[in-house]
Amino acid sequence: MNIGELATIRIFRFDPETDKEPRYQEYLAPYQERTVLDVLRHIHENIDSTFSFRWACTKVYCRSCVVSVNGKPVLSCNDPAQKEMTIEPHPKFEIIKDLVVDFDRPKAWR
Repeated sequence: MNIGELATIRIFRFDPETDKEPRYQEYLAPYQERTVLDVLRHIHENIDSTFSFRWACTKVYCRSCVVSVNGKPVLSCNDPAQKEMTIEPHPKFEIIKDLVVDFDRPKAWR
């Protein structure tokens, strides 16, 4: 696989229990004919298993895989992967760790 077939993926990293500030970690991963979830799973299974993300059904039913891609909330199991992606937790909810949010705790309006 050549570099032209790889996407640049920036993943939000933050553990409120140990980190003072969030950071982004960058990866190269295949993206063509894949969903955002496929890319996250590829990175987790083949490159870096230390980041946290959530998914369950892969069928747009459970909605547990919601994240923000390039500033837009999406269901990662349904949204096509792009050549360049910044993947962040959904901005409406409090962060548990990395891309995992607490659906029972919406962020307070500030």
